[in-house]
Amino acid sequence: MYDKFFIIIIIVVIAFTATIAGTSATTVVGQNQTLNLTTLLTPDTNNDDDNDTTTMTLANTTAAANVTATNNMTIEDAKELYLSVWNQTEFNTTFSTFVEPFSAAGYGVYEERSNIFAPGETIVLYVEPVGFAHERIIDEKGGGNNNTMLYLMNMTADYEIAAANGTELQLIEDVQVGSITSHRPNTEMFLTLTLTPERFGIIEAFEVQPLPIGSYVITYSVTDEVSGESFQLEKEITVAERE
Repeated sequence: MYDKFFIIIIIVVIAFTATIAGTSATTVVGQNQTLNLTTLLTPDTNNDDDNDTTTMTLANTTAAANVTATNNMTIEDAKELYLSVWNQTEFNTTFSTFVEPFSAAGYGVYEERSNIFAPGETIVLYVEPVGFAHERIIDEKGGGNNNTMLYLMNMTADYEIAAANGTELQLIEDVQVGSITSHRPNTEMFLTLTLTPERFGIIEAFEVQPLPIGSYVITYSVTDEVSGESFQLEKEITVAERE
């Protein structure tokens, strides 16, 4: 009888211990996931100088009140947290590459190519900007509902073409390269910065002289018209006859 009693006690203790261990494991996992999310959303501007390190914690975001150390973050919470970090990110680009003309069909959808072009060939640079601002505007075509909120994203670019020795050859300014009005504050946006010997840009026509055989540097200056911030990209290209 006593043997059975001790066996029952041992089983209860084991079950209780397993329950505590399971609860602790769940809590730790939840905390780690929150910390991992914080790490992923922390901008790192450390250039081997501890004084230049920028740290952002969940407490500094507008979504911090909705984030706990458990697995209950919703998609909307994550979006709000992402946008709070986005709005503190410097306007810049995370990726750019030359692509085949007319191949950019969407964000991340393009046919990449080299930086070697034939004389008179169209030059297209695909760019993925980040940190651009969203201007809130009222939809004036809301079908009777004049309170519909929309978001405007608007960017322009300047192009400077220089010889390999730095001599400026051509300068084209204030080209409209991206203007979107959306019901959402979009963050996935791409630009196609296009240079042809006859037409430049999308809306207006510009006279651009064909580049003779040689090496060149194209400096792309992209401006966010909403925030006023700009960034530059320097790309080396070669113009050569096709083999």
